Amino acid sequence: MAGETNVTGTNQGGGPRPSFLTTDMPAVRFGSSVSPVQGGPAPKDSPGHIKDAKTTRLLSGLRLKVTLTLFIAVLLVALSGLIFLLVSRIFAELTPSMRAELQWKTRRGAKELAQSVDFAIVVADDALIKSACKPYIQDTDVVAIAVTDAAGALLALHGKAPEPFPRLFQGNAGDIRQESGYLISWAESQIEGRVVGKLALVISTAKLVAGENLRNNILGAAGFGCVAALLLSLFFVNFYLGPIISLTHRALRTARELEIAKRIQTSILPQRLSVDGMQISAAMVPADDVGGDYYDVIPMQGGAWIGVGDVAGHGLKAGLIMLMVQSVVAALTRQRARMSPREVLEILNRVLFDNIRERLGSDEHVTFTLMRYESDGNIIFAGAHEEILIYRARDKKCEIIPTPGTWMGAVANVSRAIVDSNMKLERGDLMVLYTDGLIEAKNAEGKEYGLDRVIEFVEANGAEAPEMVVQKIVQSCIAWAPVQDDDITLMVLRYQGV
Repeated sequence: MAGETNVTGTNQGGGPRPSFLTTDMPAVRFGSSVSPVQGGPAPKDSPGHIKDAKTTRLLSGLRLKVTLTLFIAVLLVALSGLIFLLVSRIFAELTPSMRAELQWKTRRGAKELAQSVDFAIVVADDALIKSACKPYIQDTDVVAIAVTDAAGALLALHGKAPEPFPRLFQGNAGDIRQESGYLISWAESQIEGRVVGKLALVISTAKLVAGENLRNNILGAAGFGCVAALLLSLFFVNFYLGPIISLTHRALRTARELEIAKRIQTSILPQRLSVDGMQISAAMVPADDVGGDYYDVIPMQGGAWIGVGDVAGHGLKAGLIMLMVQSVVAALTRQRARMSPREVLEILNRVLFDNIRERLGSDEHVTFTLMRYESDGNIIFAGAHEEILIYRARDKKCEIIPTPGTWMGAVANVSRAIVDSNMKLERGDLMVLYTDGLIEAKNAEGKEYGLDRVIEFVEANGAEAPEMVVQKIVQSCIAWAPVQDDDITLMVLRYQGV
């Protein structure tokens, strides 16, 4: 399984469960070998040998030059033939791959955009449609995007359609129609199973033509370069011969940087989850070298701050943003432990907006829910993330608690969108927090793991220790999804009372 699992928790006795981080560092060996050069005995310096020696040296020098020239000529011809062969073979493989990629992009893009603009179609808002289609509008391969309502009336058209828009929706949804110079596919926009509109995507096939031109240019340049190199070699053999060695460490440095970032990302997760009145266990399985998921437990007198979130995207940048979230939340809650979650998130959003949008020049955002837990079972929470599951010990059923709010770092001011909400835990209740990587994990048939499956596991194992609940759900999810596309984070907390 790609990535690593970082699990922390408290046992029944309250002792910390250690975190595990395994890192495999490849061994690199650098070496060199030098072949000794041996010379024969010096010729005798006698008058009878002077003329013969000069002639021999001239002939030897000429033979060396001719030999080197012929060797370089043969090498260049062989290299040129190899280049011709490789380029022809590469483009023979690359062209079908590029065509398949464009077809996939057309079909997948139409489907994604149709899902993105469903609400905008319902409200018939051209600005919302354009905003939802922005990533594809900026794509140089995209020729046009046409959006209609369920009746077929045109709502928006971005770009220049190569044919009248009704013809863009010919054939079946999801099919790809290839015309001269472009590909077309369309998909239906649905809300709760009801078709609200259609979206057609037109992708240019100019890349294929450009690829063929590039192939011809490379072959022509290779032939010209071979001839030029042969002519230059005739000149340089007389004056200069030496190797030029080039070595780059960029790949090694990049791998090392990602390894360091990975260690930072996993090391800032809480190593102790000891909170008055709570038994806690948590697990994180990053999908990439550096994951964008985040969870934290910050104890305070009479309770704790609990947070769970997810940075859009993966990799080093997502890890850096996650580090920003952890740092800001930890600093604020330790400085003013009685702040409301809403106040903390307002400050966090301003910091993230400035760092992500202004300094990094990026468009990532964070879904994040922050809770202030009191030892009497009261919890105040704010921030939009996945729904909270509460397993009620009294009736052995799960409640689904929504998390109203908005994303962090997307806009400069979120004060009107964030509200504090309240809930109360009773003795024996379980609270389950998670990220979308858990419920959206897909099996080989593309079916999601789903929240219902999580609820089923929680209700079936609600009486067990949180550590066992976490272990069973995570193992089930990993077995469900053969390929992990997103980070998986799960935290289970049992309220024991004080």
